[in-house]
Amino acid sequence: MKELMSLNDAQLKKTLAKMHPYDIAEKMKAASKDAQMRLITLMSLNKTAEVLLELPTEVLRNFFSLLTESQKKRFLQEFEMDDLKYFITSFEDDYQVYLISLLSPAKQAILKTLMSYDEETIAAIMSTDFVTISKNSTIKEATAHIINNSKDSDFVDDVFVINKNNVLIGSVNLIDLISARATDSLDSITYSIKNYLKIDDSINQSFKKFQNYAKNVLPVLNDEMQIIGIVTADDVLNVMVLEHEEDIEKMTGVGDYDEASNAFVRAYQRLPWLLISVLLNMVIAVLLSVFEKTLIEVVALIMFQPMILGMAGNIGTQSIAVTILKLNQDELEEKKAEKKHIGKELGIGTLNSFAVGLAGLLLSYGILRFINMGTHSPLLLALTIGTSLMGGMFVSAAAGVFIPIILERFKVDPAVASGPVISTLNDLFALLIYFGIATLIFIL
Repeated sequence: MKELMSLNDAQLKKTLAKMHPYDIAEKMKAASKDAQMRLITLMSLNKTAEVLLELPTEVLRNFFSLLTESQKKRFLQEFEMDDLKYFITSFEDDYQVYLISLLSPAKQAILKTLMSYDEETIAAIMSTDFVTISKNSTIKEATAHIINNSKDSDFVDDVFVINKNNVLIGSVNLIDLISARATDSLDSITYSIKNYLKIDDSINQSFKKFQNYAKNVLPVLNDEMQIIGIVTADDVLNVMVLEHEEDIEKMTGVGDYDEASNAFVRAYQRLPWLLISVLLNMVIAVLLSVFEKTLIEVVALIMFQPMILGMAGNIGTQSIAVTILKLNQDELEEKKAEKKHIGKELGIGTLNSFAVGLAGLLLSYGILRFINMGTHSPLLLALTIGTSLMGGMFVSAAAGVFIPIILERFKVDPAVASGPVISTLNDLFALLIYFGIATLIFIL
């Protein structure tokens, strides 16, 4: 940053014009407000919009608040419609109304339509900045139409061909159009579109189509097969990355993670989950007090307790992770698919529980034969450990499958199912099984 600031305005302006928006944004994050404003004033409005979209929302909002109303109008005009929606919806509701009022009536109508779509559907992130041409156009007419009517924000790599009813016929690659001869027909360079998105497709369904067909852009069609928007692979990927980051935050109980937050703010975000876990562990302690006699009589149980808890937690985490992944990818929407997943995971849990339980029995028996842990039979102790491993792991695996599905049905985000609370519940199940079996074998 010091090197940039040492340049005079003419040199800096020329340097910024050649830099990628992301690289400029990275420089600006650690810069002073004066340095930020100097960079912004020396960039074109279009470049400034691209740079600021790479910055944290708070920095973008602070900059925007410094502009005059006229500057705000010009600035908003530079955004693509999907970016414009993202930017405006980052503000409070009252200020959103004000920002929308700064737009042209046409853009206001488009933006309000985009904001009305369900956030879980692809329509919520689509862009309306695309170009269409009539299927009856000649090569010369199509080229002239693109030159005269496309805006800087329009996606023109693919131009969409429509009929007189605005029904999508196909698409033309811009390179093919430029390379075509005037005597060629538009139909000869038009590709039929077999892969497209419907307005109510989920973002996960859209991601799979991009993944399966390796397309850079897909059109979004309404029920009449008319194109109403486009979605690029970058748009979908950005949303998927954000969703997975949110899921990880929920799964680990760290709250809304913000790298700029200080240690006290981060500690405050994580503390509630930790306190809930403490309370649940206190409940475990109270419940286990009924096994006090068992613990006094069979001290060897303490030595293997960490293994019981660890293995139950491990298999539970695996089941939860797989189930949440399938829920997020909309693979369990049909009853048949859900039953198949439950059966498969329970089968895996049964096999792994049996294998680990048997291994635990044999290994613990081998250890207990050479370590004096009281007067109790090493075989009975090993049998307790083996059956407890088997039972605890199976229950945890089953919980990992059913809890996310149940939460999903009650419209609760299943990502919370693998947080500290569920981990503590798995511990509770494992310990109750462990000491319950020990009590049956050695006390009753």
